[in-house]
Amino acid sequence: MSKINRNCYSYKDFIALIAEKPKAAEKIAMALGSYGKLMKCRYYKIPYYVIKNDDKTLLILPSAGHLFGPSTNGRGVPIVKIVWKPLWEFDKAAYYTKPYYMMMSSILPKASSYINACDFDIEGSVIGYKIIENFGDVKKAKRMKYSTLTKNDIVEAFNKLTPLDFENVNAGSARHELDWLWGINVSRLLMKSFKNETNKNISLSAGRVQSPTLAEAIRRWIEINLYLPKPFLSILIIGEYDNKSFLITPKNWSPKTISEAKEIKKYLEENPILNVDDYQEGKENIPPPPAFNLGDLQKESSKIYGFSPFKTQSIAEELYLETLISYPRTNSQKLPKTINYKQIMNDLSKQSYKNLIDELLKETKGILNPIQGKEDDPAHPAIYPTGEMPKKIFGDYLKIYDLIVRRFLSAFSKDAILGKSFVALSDNKNRKYKAEGLVVLDEGWLKYYTFSYPKTNEIPILKKNDKVKIIKVELKTIWPKTNVILSRASLLRWMERVNIGTEATRARIIELLYKRKYLINNGKSTEVTNLGYAVYKAIELVSNELTSPELTRNFEEKLELISKGKYTKEEVVNEAKEFLTKIIKDKLNDKGIGRSLAIALGIEKPEEMCYICKREAKNKVSNYSLCDFHLMALRKIKENLPFLIDILESNEVNVLKELSENKTVGLWIREISKFLINNNIKIQDLKI
Repeated sequence: MSKINRNCYSYKDFIALIAEKPKAAEKIAMALGSYGKLMKCRYYKIPYYVIKNDDKTLLILPSAGHLFGPSTNGRGVPIVKIVWKPLWEFDKAAYYTKPYYMMMSSILPKASSYINACDFDIEGSVIGYKIIENFGDVKKAKRMKYSTLTKNDIVEAFNKLTPLDFENVNAGSARHELDWLWGINVSRLLMKSFKNETNKNISLSAGRVQSPTLAEAIRRWIEINLYLPKPFLSILIIGEYDNKSFLITPKNWSPKTISEAKEIKKYLEENPILNVDDYQEGKENIPPPPAFNLGDLQKESSKIYGFSPFKTQSIAEELYLETLISYPRTNSQKLPKTINYKQIMNDLSKQSYKNLIDELLKETKGILNPIQGKEDDPAHPAIYPTGEMPKKIFGDYLKIYDLIVRRFLSAFSKDAILGKSFVALSDNKNRKYKAEGLVVLDEGWLKYYTFSYPKTNEIPILKKNDKVKIIKVELKTIWPKTNVILSRASLLRWMERVNIGTEATRARIIELLYKRKYLINNGKSTEVTNLGYAVYKAIELVSNELTSPELTRNFEEKLELISKGKYTKEEVVNEAKEFLTKIIKDKLNDKGIGRSLAIALGIEKPEEMCYICKREAKNKVSNYSLCDFHLMALRKIKENLPFLIDILESNEVNVLKELSENKTVGLWIREISKFLINNNIKIQDLKI
C-alpha cells in the first residue's frame, strides 16, 4: 500500500464499508486490496482507505466503536423519552469519537450503497446500523460476516454479503435502551433523594445488570465476614512399605476431642503397624476440554495468571485485531469442520509449537477432529488461533495467545488416562485409615494443555494383610477455609450461571463496580466499601426487585427473543418503562432513601454508632451499641461456642482468643471475639 495520498478524490459513486475500529478497517483494506488500487487517505485526521478499479470504488471507513447512544432532553425523574444522540455531545469520556462522527457525516451521504462490516455480534450490528441510519440509507445496506480478520475470511465474507440483521439490531438497541432507562432513572432517584436530605450533590450509579451483581458481591462479602468454621482434629500418618513412604489419614472419622487425639497418637507410636484390609487400582479417562469460549478463557486466565476478566477480554480483542485469533466474544465451545485445521497446524508449526504439532499429527495420523463442547453461538465458533505469525505481542498478550493455542491443540488430542489407587488400612483396635494415589498413565491432551496437569501422588502397590510401618504421627487442628469467594472471576461465574449480562458485557460491568469504588481490592481479596453497601441498601429501599437476578434475567430472555423475532423492541422497552415509572413514582418522596445514604456515607450521624465499626447501630448488647453485622457475628458465636469448647477442651476465654486471632475466621467474628474479651463479657449471660 502506498503512503498517505494527499490527493484523495471526492467520489460521487462509491460503496461505503464501515469497520468497527481503525485497526479492523486497516486489516479489511489490506485483505481487499487486490480488488484494485489501494490508497490511504485522511479526513478530520482519521485514516480511511480507498480501493478503486474500473468497475467500482470502495471506501473503508473506521468507526471508534459506538458513535451513538441513548440520551434524553428531559430533566428530573422518571425519564421515559429516549433520543439517540452522538455520544460526544453528552458524554465527555466519548469526545474522542467526534472526528469519526464528522468524517462519517461528510463522506457517507454521498455513497451509493453501504456495508456494515463491524464485528458480527449484536453490538457490531447496532454500531454499523446507527451510523448508516444517521448518515446514509439502510435500504441500500448489506451485512458482512466473518470470524477472523485474515485475508481469506475477509475476502470470502465480502463475496457473500447478506441483508442487514434487523433482529440483532433491534435486540441490541433494546438492550442499550433498557440499560440506559435503568441507569438514569434509578441513579437519578438515588442522587435526588441524597440531595433532598443533605443539600449535597453526589455521583451514584445503578444498573439493570450492575445492581444484582453488586447485591451478589455483598451477599458473598457478608458470608465471608461471618464465616465461623467448625474445626476438626486430624491425624496425619507417614507410612512406609517397600522403602516407599506415603500419607495415611483416618477414613471417614476424626477424634472428637484433643485428649482422644493424643491417646490415638500415643497408641500408634507404641504400636507402629497398620494392617492392609484392601487395595484397589483403577483407570480414569479424562476427555480433552473443548476450545475456549470467552467465559472459559476468562476463568482460566484468572486461575492461572490472576488476570481480571476485563483484562483478558481486552487482550483477546487486541489479538483478534492483530489477526492472531478468531473473534473472542463468543459463547461457543464448538469448532466447525469448515475451518482449515491442517493449514492452521502448518502455520503454527512455524512458531514455537513445532514439536507439539509434530506430536499431535503423529498421534492423530493427520485426522483432525476436535472435541465439541456443549455451548454454541450462532454467530461465531469457539476461539481458535489463525496461524498468523505473532509480530507485535509480548508479555501478558503472549501468555493469553499461548493459552488459546494450547487449548486449541488439546481439543484434537486423545483422552488423558489417570491411574488411581486406594488402600484401606486398620490398626489393632480396628480404627480405619486410608491412602490414595494418583499417577498419569497416558498424558493424552495434558501434553498440550499442561495447565491442567494434576498433582500426582504415588503410593506403593499393596495387597491384603500386608503390614505398613508407621514412621511418623502428627496431630493437627484443622480450621476449614470458606468455600465462598468474592473476586472478579467468581462474580463472572455467577453472572454466567444465573444468565445475566452477555459474554461481551459481563467483565465490563464487574470492572465498573471497582471503578465506582463500590468494591475494592485488599491484597488478593475483594471487599465492599461503605459506598457500595450504601448504594445497595438504597436500591433495596427503592425495590428489592432491582437487586434480584430474576427480574434482570426475565428481560435478558426477552432481549434474546427479540433477536429471534418473537418479541418486538417496543414491547420489551415499554414494559421496562412501565415498571420503572411505577417504582420511581412510589419512592419519589421517600425520605428514608436519602437518610440511609447520608448515614452510610458519614454525612449524617446516626442516633447510635456501632462500638466496633462506627456503622449505624440499632442493637444494644450489655449497654454497648452494635451494628447488624456484629450482632449477627455475636449470635453465631453464641450458637457455636459449646461445640468449640468441647472439641478444643478449653474455656470460653481461650476459645474467643483463638477466634480473634485466627485468620481463617471471618473478620466480624474475629472483631466480636476481641470485643467480648476486652470488655470481659460472658456470652452465655447475653440475651440476644
